[in-house]
Amino acid sequence: MDKALIVYFILLAVTVAAVRFAFYCLKKAGEAYFYAAQLTSDQSLRRKLSRKAVLAGNKKAYPIYALSNPTEFDSHKPMKPFKLKGVKCIFTDYYFPTRYHNCISYEQRDFCDELLDFKVGKGNGHEFFMDCMEALNPEEDCVIMFMPCSKNWHYKRRFRALDYFLEDYYPESSNGYNFITYTGERESLHLTKGRTKIDLEQNYYINCDLTGKKVVVVDDLLTTGNSLLDFRKQIEKKGGKVVYALFLGKTFQMPDNFDIWITALGNR
Repeated sequence: MDKALIVYFILLAVTVAAVRFAFYCLKKAGEAYFYAAQLTSDQSLRRKLSRKAVLAGNKKAYPIYALSNPTEFDSHKPMKPFKLKGVKCIFTDYYFPTRYHNCISYEQRDFCDELLDFKVGKGNGHEFFMDCMEALNPEEDCVIMFMPCSKNWHYKRRFRALDYFLEDYYPESSNGYNFITYTGERESLHLTKGRTKIDLEQNYYINCDLTGKKVVVVDDLLTTGNSLLDFRKQIEKKGGKVVYALFLGKTFQMPDNFDIWITALGNR
Protein backbone atom coordinates (compact mmCIF):
# COMPACT_ATOMS: atom_id res chain seq x y z
CA MET A 1 0.00 0.00 0.00
CA ASP A 2 1.20 3.47 -0.85
CA LYS A 3 2.84 5.20 2.13
CA ALA A 4 0.90 8.40 1.50
CA LEU A 5 -2.35 6.44 1.68
CA ILE A 6 -1.26 4.83 4.93
CA VAL A 7 -0.44 8.24 6.39
CA TYR A 8 -3.82 9.53 5.21
CA PHE A 9 -5.71 6.73 6.98
CA ILE A 10 -3.66 7.19 10.14
CA LEU A 11 -4.38 10.93 10.16
CA LEU A 12 -8.07 10.24 9.47
CA ALA A 13 -8.25 7.79 12.36
CA VAL A 14 -6.49 10.25 14.67
CA THR A 15 -8.85 13.03 13.59
CA VAL A 16 -11.96 10.90 14.16
CA ALA A 17 -10.63 9.82 17.56
CA ALA A 18 -9.85 13.43 18.48
CA VAL A 19 -13.32 14.60 17.42
CA ARG A 20 -14.99 11.78 19.37
CA PHE A 21 -12.86 12.59 22.41
CA ALA A 22 -13.73 16.29 22.09
CA PHE A 23 -17.45 15.50 21.98
CA TYR A 24 -17.02 13.18 24.96
CA CYS A 25 -15.30 15.95 26.92
CA LEU A 26 -17.98 18.43 25.86
CA LYS A 27 -20.71 16.05 27.02
CA LYS A 28 -19.03 15.55 30.39
CA ALA A 29 -18.49 19.29 30.76
CA GLY A 30 -22.17 19.86 30.01
CA GLU A 31 -23.16 17.35 32.67
CA ALA A 32 -20.82 18.98 35.21
CA TYR A 33 -22.18 22.47 34.47
CA PHE A 34 -25.75 21.15 34.67
CA TYR A 35 -25.29 19.54 38.09
CA ALA A 36 -23.42 22.61 39.36
CA ALA A 37 -26.28 24.85 38.16
CA GLN A 38 -28.77 22.62 39.97
CA LEU A 39 -26.87 22.84 43.23
CA THR A 40 -26.09 26.54 43.42
CA SER A 41 -28.48 28.93 45.15
CA ASP A 42 -26.87 32.00 43.58
CA GLN A 43 -29.12 33.07 40.70
CA SER A 44 -26.36 34.85 38.77
CA LEU A 45 -24.08 31.83 38.97
CA ARG A 46 -27.01 29.61 38.06
CA ARG A 47 -27.50 31.56 34.84
CA LYS A 48 -23.82 31.31 33.90
CA LEU A 49 -23.50 27.61 34.66
CA SER A 50 -26.74 26.63 32.94
CA ARG A 51 -25.77 28.70 29.88
CA LYS A 52 -22.48 26.80 29.61
CA ALA A 53 -24.35 23.53 30.00
CA VAL A 54 -26.77 24.51 27.21
CA LEU A 55 -23.92 25.46 24.88
CA ALA A 56 -22.26 22.14 25.72
CA GLY A 57 -25.38 20.38 24.49
CA ASN A 58 -26.90 19.28 27.79
CA LYS A 59 -30.66 19.06 27.16
CA LYS A 60 -31.51 18.88 30.87
CA ALA A 61 -30.05 22.34 31.37
CA TYR A 62 -32.38 24.04 28.89
CA PRO A 63 -35.28 24.60 31.33
CA ILE A 64 -32.91 25.74 34.10
CA TYR A 65 -31.41 28.37 31.80
CA ALA A 66 -34.82 29.58 30.64
CA LEU A 67 -36.24 29.69 34.17
CA SER A 68 -33.23 31.58 35.51
CA ASN A 69 -33.58 34.15 32.70
CA PRO A 70 -37.36 34.61 32.33
CA THR A 71 -37.14 38.21 31.13
CA GLU A 72 -35.05 37.04 28.15
CA PHE A 73 -37.94 34.90 26.91
CA ASP A 74 -40.98 37.05 27.67
CA SER A 75 -41.88 40.31 25.98
CA HIS A 76 -43.61 41.47 29.18
CA LYS A 77 -41.42 42.34 32.18
CA PRO A 78 -42.33 42.50 35.89
CA MET A 79 -43.54 45.93 37.02
CA LYS A 80 -43.39 47.27 33.44
CA PRO A 81 -46.84 48.30 32.11
CA PHE A 82 -47.86 46.76 28.78
CA LYS A 83 -50.97 46.69 26.61
CA LEU A 84 -53.17 43.61 26.23
CA LYS A 85 -55.94 44.20 23.69
CA GLY A 86 -56.03 47.86 24.65
CA VAL A 87 -55.91 47.27 28.42
CA LYS A 88 -52.89 48.64 30.27
CA CYS A 89 -51.63 45.74 32.40
CA ILE A 90 -48.94 45.13 34.99
CA PHE A 91 -47.73 42.19 37.12
CA THR A 92 -45.22 41.95 39.95
CA ASP A 93 -43.31 38.79 38.99
CA TYR A 94 -43.42 35.49 37.15
CA TYR A 95 -45.31 32.47 38.39
CA PHE A 96 -43.82 29.08 37.52
CA PRO A 97 -46.07 25.98 37.42
CA THR A 98 -45.26 23.29 39.98
CA ARG A 99 -43.71 21.02 37.34
CA TYR A 100 -40.79 23.47 37.16
CA HIS A 101 -40.24 23.95 40.88
CA ASN A 102 -37.18 21.69 40.91
CA CYS A 103 -35.53 23.99 38.38
CA ILE A 104 -36.16 27.41 39.95
CA SER A 105 -34.37 29.38 42.66
CA TYR A 106 -35.50 29.71 46.26
CA GLU A 107 -36.58 33.30 45.63
CA GLN A 108 -38.71 32.26 42.65
CA ARG A 109 -40.28 29.45 44.64
CA ASP A 110 -41.03 31.83 47.51
CA PHE A 111 -42.93 34.09 45.12
CA CYS A 112 -44.91 31.15 43.74
CA ASP A 113 -45.83 30.20 47.31
CA GLU A 114 -46.84 33.82 47.98
CA LEU A 115 -49.14 33.80 44.96
CA LEU A 116 -50.73 30.50 45.95
CA ASP A 117 -51.26 31.83 49.47
CA PHE A 118 -53.02 34.88 48.04
CA LYS A 119 -55.28 32.66 45.94
CA VAL A 120 -56.53 30.86 49.05
CA GLY A 121 -56.83 33.97 51.18
CA LYS A 122 -53.68 33.58 53.28
CA GLY A 123 -52.08 36.72 51.84
CA ASN A 124 -53.77 40.12 51.87
CA GLY A 125 -52.17 41.46 48.66
CA HIS A 126 -51.79 44.98 50.04
CA GLU A 127 -48.19 45.48 48.93
CA PHE A 128 -48.71 44.08 45.46
CA PHE A 129 -51.81 46.25 44.97
CA MET A 130 -50.11 49.46 46.12
CA ASP A 131 -47.00 48.86 43.99
CA CYS A 132 -49.03 48.16 40.86
CA MET A 133 -51.38 51.09 41.40
CA GLU A 134 -48.42 53.42 41.85
CA ALA A 135 -46.82 52.16 38.63
CA LEU A 136 -50.06 52.44 36.62
CA ASN A 137 -51.13 55.72 38.22
CA PRO A 138 -54.83 55.44 37.21
CA GLU A 139 -57.32 58.26 37.47
CA GLU A 140 -58.76 58.80 40.94
CA ASP A 141 -62.37 58.19 39.90
CA CYS A 142 -61.80 54.67 38.58
CA VAL A 143 -63.91 51.72 39.72
CA ILE A 144 -61.77 48.92 41.15
CA MET A 145 -63.27 45.51 40.39
CA PHE A 146 -62.05 42.01 41.19
CA MET A 147 -61.90 39.14 38.74
CA PRO A 148 -64.82 36.74 39.29
CA CYS A 149 -63.85 33.28 40.54
CA SER A 150 -65.25 29.81 39.98
CA LYS A 151 -67.12 30.01 43.28
CA ASN A 152 -68.49 32.83 45.42
CA TRP A 153 -66.59 31.69 48.49
CA HIS A 154 -63.36 31.62 46.47
CA TYR A 155 -63.99 35.23 45.52
CA LYS A 156 -64.61 36.27 49.12
CA ARG A 157 -61.64 34.37 50.45
CA ARG A 158 -59.26 35.78 47.84
CA PHE A 159 -60.31 39.43 47.75
CA ARG A 160 -61.93 40.20 51.10
CA ALA A 161 -58.71 41.64 52.60
CA LEU A 162 -58.29 43.96 49.59
CA ASP A 163 -61.92 45.00 49.90
CA TYR A 164 -61.30 46.21 53.47
CA PHE A 165 -58.03 47.80 52.38
CA LEU A 166 -59.74 49.83 49.65
CA GLU A 167 -62.34 51.17 52.04
CA ASP A 168 -59.64 52.43 54.42
CA TYR A 169 -56.87 53.58 52.08
CA TYR A 170 -58.43 54.25 48.65
CA PRO A 171 -61.64 56.15 49.42
CA GLU A 172 -61.18 58.27 46.28
CA SER A 173 -61.83 55.20 44.08
CA SER A 174 -65.10 53.30 43.82
CA ASN A 175 -64.87 49.85 45.36
CA GLY A 176 -66.50 47.32 43.06
CA TYR A 177 -66.12 44.31 45.34
CA ASN A 178 -69.89 44.02 45.81
CA PHE A 179 -70.74 44.68 42.16
CA ILE A 180 -70.55 40.94 41.40
CA THR A 181 -73.47 38.61 42.10
CA TYR A 182 -72.92 34.86 41.71
CA THR A 183 -75.50 32.60 40.10
CA GLY A 184 -73.69 29.30 40.60
CA GLU A 185 -70.34 27.56 40.40
CA ARG A 186 -68.10 26.52 37.56
CA GLU A 187 -64.94 24.47 37.19
CA SER A 188 -61.77 26.27 38.12
CA LEU A 189 -59.78 27.34 35.05
CA HIS A 190 -56.57 26.15 36.71
CA LEU A 191 -57.98 22.62 36.75
CA THR A 192 -59.22 22.71 33.16
CA LYS A 193 -57.19 21.14 30.37
CA GLY A 194 -56.86 23.04 27.12
CA ARG A 195 -57.85 26.27 28.84
CA THR A 196 -56.78 28.36 25.85
CA LYS A 197 -59.63 26.86 23.79
CA ILE A 198 -62.48 26.71 26.29
CA ASP A 199 -65.47 29.02 26.51
CA LEU A 200 -65.80 30.53 29.97
CA GLU A 201 -69.01 29.47 31.68
CA GLN A 202 -70.91 32.46 33.02
CA ASN A 203 -71.60 32.01 36.74
CA TYR A 204 -72.07 35.66 37.76
CA TYR A 205 -73.53 38.96 36.66
CA ILE A 206 -72.64 42.58 37.31
CA ASN A 207 -75.37 44.10 39.45
CA CYS A 208 -74.82 47.82 38.83
CA ASP A 209 -74.66 50.42 36.06
CA LEU A 210 -71.10 51.31 35.01
CA THR A 211 -71.94 53.78 32.27
CA GLY A 212 -69.03 56.16 31.66
CA LYS A 213 -66.87 54.51 34.34
CA LYS A 214 -63.23 53.58 33.88
CA VAL A 215 -62.46 50.24 35.49
CA VAL A 216 -59.34 48.76 37.09
CA VAL A 217 -59.44 44.94 37.20
CA VAL A 218 -57.55 43.13 39.95
CA ASP A 219 -56.61 39.45 39.61
CA ASP A 220 -54.12 36.99 41.01
CA LEU A 221 -52.65 35.48 37.84
CA LEU A 222 -52.36 36.32 34.15
CA THR A 223 -51.93 33.29 31.90
CA THR A 224 -53.79 33.46 28.59
CA GLY A 225 -55.66 36.71 29.19
CA ASN A 226 -58.97 35.05 28.31
CA SER A 227 -60.48 35.71 31.74
CA LEU A 228 -59.67 39.41 31.51
CA LEU A 229 -61.11 39.75 28.02
CA ASP A 230 -64.28 37.88 28.99
CA PHE A 231 -64.74 40.04 32.08
CA ARG A 232 -64.19 43.14 29.95
CA LYS A 233 -67.11 42.11 27.73
CA GLN A 234 -69.41 41.90 30.74
CA ILE A 235 -68.23 45.29 32.03
CA GLU A 236 -68.76 46.86 28.61
CA LYS A 237 -72.33 45.52 28.55
CA LYS A 238 -72.89 47.60 31.69
CA GLY A 239 -71.41 50.69 30.05
CA GLY A 240 -67.97 50.59 31.67
CA LYS A 241 -64.53 50.53 30.09
CA VAL A 242 -61.64 48.39 31.36
CA VAL A 243 -58.60 50.64 31.17
CA TYR A 244 -56.22 48.97 33.61
CA ALA A 245 -55.57 45.48 34.96
CA LEU A 246 -53.12 44.45 37.64
CA PHE A 247 -51.97 40.95 38.51
CA LEU A 248 -49.88 39.53 41.29
CA GLY A 249 -48.15 37.17 38.85
CA LYS A 250 -47.87 36.14 35.21
CA THR A 251 -47.47 32.49 34.25
CA PHE A 252 -44.14 31.88 32.56
CA GLN A 253 -44.44 30.05 29.26
CA MET A 254 -41.50 27.75 28.56
CA PRO A 255 -39.86 28.59 25.20
CA ASP A 256 -38.79 25.88 22.78
CA ASN A 257 -35.27 24.47 22.87
CA PHE A 258 -34.15 26.31 19.75
CA ASP A 259 -35.05 29.69 21.27
CA ILE A 260 -33.25 28.74 24.47
CA TRP A 261 -30.10 27.72 22.58
CA ILE A 262 -30.09 30.85 20.38
CA THR A 263 -30.53 33.07 23.46
CA ALA A 264 -27.74 31.29 25.31
CA LEU A 265 -25.48 31.65 22.28
CA GLY A 266 -26.13 35.38 22.03
CA ASN A 267 -25.72 36.13 25.74
CA ARG A 268 -22.57 36.37 27.82
